[in-house]
Amino acid sequence: MARDKLYVMLVSVLFFLLSACSSAPDLLDKKASYRLIPADDSPLATYVSPLIEDHPDKAGVIPLIDGLDAFIARLALITSANTSIDLQYYIYRNDDTGKLLIWHIIDAAERGVRVRILLDDLTTKELDKGLMMLANHPNIDVRLFNPSYSRTLRGLEFITGFSRMNRRMHNKSLTVDNSASIVGGRNIGNEYFSNNDDVDFGDFDLMFIGDSVDEVSLQFDRYWNADVSLPIEALSTYVIVDKDLAQAIDSIELEREAFESNQYVGRLKLSLLLKQIQENTLEWYWGKAEVVYDPPEKAQRKSEESWLLSDLSRFLSGASREVLIVSPYFVPTREGTKSLVAAAKAGLDIKVITNSLAATDVLAVHAGYQGYRLPLLEAGIKLYEVKADPLYKPSAWSGSSRSSLHAKTFILDRESIFVGSFNFDPRSAMINTEMGIMFHNAIFADAIVTGVEMGLPEAAYTLAVEDGELVWIDEAEGLIVYAEPGAGFWRKFMADLIALFPFESQL
Repeated sequence: MARDKLYVMLVSVLFFLLSACSSAPDLLDKKASYRLIPADDSPLATYVSPLIEDHPDKAGVIPLIDGLDAFIARLALITSANTSIDLQYYIYRNDDTGKLLIWHIIDAAERGVRVRILLDDLTTKELDKGLMMLANHPNIDVRLFNPSYSRTLRGLEFITGFSRMNRRMHNKSLTVDNSASIVGGRNIGNEYFSNNDDVDFGDFDLMFIGDSVDEVSLQFDRYWNADVSLPIEALSTYVIVDKDLAQAIDSIELEREAFESNQYVGRLKLSLLLKQIQENTLEWYWGKAEVVYDPPEKAQRKSEESWLLSDLSRFLSGASREVLIVSPYFVPTREGTKSLVAAAKAGLDIKVITNSLAATDVLAVHAGYQGYRLPLLEAGIKLYEVKADPLYKPSAWSGSSRSSLHAKTFILDRESIFVGSFNFDPRSAMINTEMGIMFHNAIFADAIVTGVEMGLPEAAYTLAVEDGELVWIDEAEGLIVYAEPGAGFWRKFMADLIALFPFESQL
């Protein structure tokens, strides 16, 4: 009898926990807000206006390839902010770069700039208290996309509510004064800005002004005001008191003072982009641009007709001669492989650059990709796999090499380029929300392709087929490798094992 009572009690507790996990909080205080138009005399508007007047209906872009330059660009925009900062990211790490960026954001808020921070909730587990403190500032609002309703039982909620929790906001954008934006593949964290000893992501963003910046702001407004974006105050149980704020301010002041001697700050001062900003010698590429993105309703499996996949299909179908696909996570699927093979047989020159097994930071993705290599190569499609650092041995189970590709870009006919958050895989196509910018400028696109191709012999293996088997050609070393280079037995074994399971739709 006592056992029965215990069983009933345990079931009741479990039912209570599951109910708590699935209950959305009350949102009586959630208010809509929208982009702000900057004052004509703001520093950024003063700089941008004459350039836009000389290039009507066009966007001016600067490629952000180097990690230091990419971080300097963000700091420069935030420092120049006069009216508003809209920040939207999938991952925001509480590391050196994350702190340095947020300190500049706090400075902006202190001088009256309205700040809206929108983060996907998947990796914010340790950030609640800090986000609550930020939201305590009268000029800073923080919202989380598709959040866990239970801040202490996230793992359980992910299991019980997998169909909802599996859908994440992968968008990445920073817009200042509705006058300049940065869109691309980088999250906020040391590994994205050349400040990590464990992994250095090769990534790619575009900083742009002029036409299409307003489209990024409109995109942000849609996500900010969406049903699935909730204020941190409605989610977190932390109660921020004056003592907490005072301690946080003292701590930040001490950290900022100590950070002045940080080696990374010294490296930032050597950034080529910083020198160009200081000397007012920035070189903009001008062309027609279009911002494309998934609607936030994709997280609720709605509005499928307006998902980004249709925009990208339209974009890619415009190629007449050649296509370069750069995607760290490349899982073309059977249907996608058929389409690529058909395009190659019709005369399209297709090159794909992705991570090698040793370089990937997501082993399961490589497991989903590896079976498509032979049919793609046999159709004449060129495959390149980025090398791992030879001095770093990746884990058999997870993790990545010292260097790992993270950029996502598609370039057509050396004339048009897409840069954004979209990977060539089922997760980007059907599960996560994504965004990017299509830019049309032949000089710019050709320069990017030429730069990529020049670096391939040193940075990547060229795949080929010998006697029906895959081989990896290391042109820089003059070697042919007959098994997954640099990966090790157990890493290969795990990739082959994972490939046996029907996980492709989740990759």
